[in-house]
Amino acid sequence: MTDPSVTAASPPPRGVGTLRVRMLRIVAIAGARAATVVLDREPVAIGRAGHVRGPLELDDTEVSRHHAVIEPGAPGRWTIADQRSRNGTFVDGRRVERAELHSGAVIRVGRTLIVYVEAELRGDERLAAPPDTRLVGDSVPALRLHAEIGLVSAKPLPVLVLGETGVGKELVAEEIHRRSGRAGAFVAVNCAAIAPELAESELFGHVAGAFTGANRASEGLFIAADGGTLFLDEVGELQTDLQAKLLRALANGEIRAVGSSTARTVDTRVVAATLRDLDTAVRQDRFRADLFNRLAGWRIDVPPLRDRRDDIVAIACRFLARHGNLALTPDAAEALMLHDWGGNVRELERVIAAAAVRAQAARLDLELVHLPHQLAHRLGDRAANVAPGQLPLPAAILPPPPGATPSRDELCAMLETMAGNIARVAEHYGKDRQQIYRWAKRYDIDLGAYRDAES
Repeated sequence: MTDPSVTAASPPPRGVGTLRVRMLRIVAIAGARAATVVLDREPVAIGRAGHVRGPLELDDTEVSRHHAVIEPGAPGRWTIADQRSRNGTFVDGRRVERAELHSGAVIRVGRTLIVYVEAELRGDERLAAPPDTRLVGDSVPALRLHAEIGLVSAKPLPVLVLGETGVGKELVAEEIHRRSGRAGAFVAVNCAAIAPELAESELFGHVAGAFTGANRASEGLFIAADGGTLFLDEVGELQTDLQAKLLRALANGEIRAVGSSTARTVDTRVVAATLRDLDTAVRQDRFRADLFNRLAGWRIDVPPLRDRRDDIVAIACRFLARHGNLALTPDAAEALMLHDWGGNVRELERVIAAAAVRAQAARLDLELVHLPHQLAHRLGDRAANVAPGQLPLPAAILPPPPGATPSRDELCAMLETMAGNIARVAEHYGKDRQQIYRWAKRYDIDLGAYRDAES
């Protein structure tokens, strides 16, 4: 790991077996940056800055002075024990007094989210993400993916990218091309979307008059990607007869346009992807074994999002940045991390886009109320009074008439909605902060009641 805040035991010598590492990945925290803590036999205290010592001394006012402790339990296992904290300790959405941790467990203390991770690290493994990449994440699976891309990018090998739907296989292909040094274009085609009768022409081109409607010659995608990379998405959907022609292009670097009697040599690097089980398809004679062996010069398995929960907040924030100056609240972040994401990164992108629209309509940061019900309900009783997935437009947050003075109940509702944030309340009413304080004084409203007092 390359995080400068890592606390770790000494790594194993190069080439000497593997080491099972247990880590705490802080992925969202109030008032401080994220960090990685490697657990090494000794208990680790979690508490507020100035009251505990160690890597989990948190600048989070919702964390109690002595909030919880993570300590060795059964052999090879770690537990978390709440220390009578004011706001509680949560594991996978449930409040706990003591709980044994499993890899991927999501821990919530105050406004801070921590993921407990167990990983097998090889003795010669050096994991680091490149400084400039669209593939967001610094979890162990994500860093291993970057390492695989780094190994194969500059090599003249075809690459087969495997993974569930929505994991980002095309982004992996783009990253391979970007880091390959190839001067040509990156050209992507979805093999499942090509009409079978046009597939050969799409890939290899055609001469004028080759078939009805071929009024002009077309070079095809292999020529468009000459000197670059051709990404064949859903390659498992190719018809059997076209598989033989693709095999020739991979084996000899030669393509023949439809209707042409001559072949043309191309320098096109092929990266293919599929969510199909091609090994099974080969055994069932639904995919050519010789083509499979050519495509799989190097295989990259893209991990599903549920196997790298410590990346979810970073990816969500990258998507959220497309929608203006919105922040992700701790409740919303926790709900995102607890979801299983069957549709992976693509599903996360869709959820964030819809939630951002709701948040912008209410002039709020992205909160739990803006998420679909199946995500919000994972927080249990903490989400009981929320109507997820709806536009939160009670009277308190509808735009007030110009110059209007809120009633005491309206001002209290607004303070509740904005979690005691005076600046946001003032912005809502089009006033300065002092006016909010004057109204609160007039109505005898204790503003401190809308903020979490320190324990």
